[in-house]
Amino acid sequence: MTKSALTYFLEKSRLRVAAFGGLALSVLVVGCIALAGQGPHPKPQAVDSDKIDPQNSDACMECHSDKQENFAAVNDKALAKSPHKDLKCQDCHTSIDAAPHTDAMRSDKPSCGKCHADEDDAYHLSSHSHPDKAKGDHPTCAACHIDGDIHAVRPIKALSRADKALLCSSCHKEKARMGRYGVDSDAVESYDESFHGKAVLKFGNLKAAICMDCHGVHDVLPPQNAKSHTNRANGDKLCSKPSCHPGANVTFAMSGANHLRLMVKRGPVLRLVDLFFRVLTGGMILFLTGGVALDLRKKVFAKTPPRSGRIPALLTSLSFLGMVVALGFAALGQILVATYCFSASFVVLASGYAIYFATRKKNGVHSASSEQFMRFDRVHRWQHVVLMICFIMLIATGLPLRFAQVDLLHRPWAYIGGLEGARIIHRIGAGTLILVWTWHILDLLWRWKKQGFRISSLTMLPNLKDVRDFFVTSLAYVGLSNETPRNDRFHFRQKMDYLAEYWGVPIMVLSGFVLWFPIYWGDRLPEQAVAVALVAHGWEATLAFSAIIMWHLYNEHFNPDNFPMSKVWLTGTLTREEMEREHPIELQRIDGARSDDIE
Repeated sequence: MTKSALTYFLEKSRLRVAAFGGLALSVLVVGCIALAGQGPHPKPQAVDSDKIDPQNSDACMECHSDKQENFAAVNDKALAKSPHKDLKCQDCHTSIDAAPHTDAMRSDKPSCGKCHADEDDAYHLSSHSHPDKAKGDHPTCAACHIDGDIHAVRPIKALSRADKALLCSSCHKEKARMGRYGVDSDAVESYDESFHGKAVLKFGNLKAAICMDCHGVHDVLPPQNAKSHTNRANGDKLCSKPSCHPGANVTFAMSGANHLRLMVKRGPVLRLVDLFFRVLTGGMILFLTGGVALDLRKKVFAKTPPRSGRIPALLTSLSFLGMVVALGFAALGQILVATYCFSASFVVLASGYAIYFATRKKNGVHSASSEQFMRFDRVHRWQHVVLMICFIMLIATGLPLRFAQVDLLHRPWAYIGGLEGARIIHRIGAGTLILVWTWHILDLLWRWKKQGFRISSLTMLPNLKDVRDFFVTSLAYVGLSNETPRNDRFHFRQKMDYLAEYWGVPIMVLSGFVLWFPIYWGDRLPEQAVAVALVAHGWEATLAFSAIIMWHLYNEHFNPDNFPMSKVWLTGTLTREEMEREHPIELQRIDGARSDDIE
């Protein structure tokens, strides 16, 4: 390479090095600037204390809006919907008078009592202001009046009556929390089971009492406190308000209608009454359903099929099994599942009807018979029809209230005027039941007089033969006997069914009268009378419904030998074949009387 060429090459190289060096230096400078931009942001400049205007909340929002990340944000939308929307920040945050805020300013929390002095005084004297054994045990203003966001204050009057009751129960149903202070958490379920609780929570009645109506709002005190609204000395004033029960005295007020479960737990007499009816109802249902189940087993699996046919009898058995399962779920408190089981049972029973009517001509069941024997005259048949209508009215309007937790049972009420309409219809049914029962008693006395007041003419009275027939039938059910009792005019099942009404109707009528006029009787009877009436009426109604569905309807209609229905309640007569099967002794006596007449 010549010298001139070498010189030219070196000059060009220096230019390239200089160019690359300048470029690298530029990149380095730009990178440093960029890295410097990624460093900590300078804190927003707090508003100087001399710039804070107590009448201008916008100054506070310069730091506390949701656009600032380093300060507590205020939900201005929630605030705009609250009753405090027209207040200034310093109306509540009175200690905040400079920025930046000192620790002392932040530690001084807003006080509701500044504006709500009366409510604050009442609260601090109430049970709700006691010291916590566990953090958050007792409610503060925020616990009841704050809806999520601290600035979303809600007035209690903005809540529905049902929501107000649920607000109280949200804490009082917690067993652990209530247990720390000796408060019975069953008070919530006790209220839910009461008429007031069901009316408000299940049927939307706005007149029925809620927790705050009786216990107060801010001045809640235990009943033992003389100043408590629910103290015995103040009970008559509480319940006799014009909007509640005018004329009620302290006896009615302390009757426990709103908290029956608590009354039963605390009162030995009520506990015994409740236990008696529970055992009676449960025991009778087990006894009756057991008898029906054994009768079905015998007839379904007998060598000779029953008159309805074996398949309808089997479907009847399955339907009955579904009803038993439904009762079991109801006893466990699973009322909705029980309702579905009952519905399924009726579907299966309907299938049995369909098969019966499709095959009855082929099987020759229920063939016509020209000879009829009178069992019930027109008066008895009318009494039965009226009693049946009363029963349907009372059950249709009473069960939805008894089992108010089943929404499915509420739907028919919509067609009869809801809760108020159902109460009117229930009372009409009750009044008619009293009339027909009285009619029947007078009719019996008249017929008995015609028979010379002979005890033997009272054919519905149990006797020793009924006791023997019961044991013979029981042995046959379990395979220890092949003997079949021969029945006279009425067999022991019919007598049990009939006498159950004479046991049940007086209880239902007497307890129903107390509940129909609770103030009148509550003011005159012992303090526990209304509670006893509630227990007796509810359980006896449950027993009556179960007995009619599971026992009476089976024996008279769904029994495979009578299926699909005995027509005696309509015609008053039985055929010779039916008399030979059900009442052979009476038939023998009738035939014997005819022979004597012929001779």
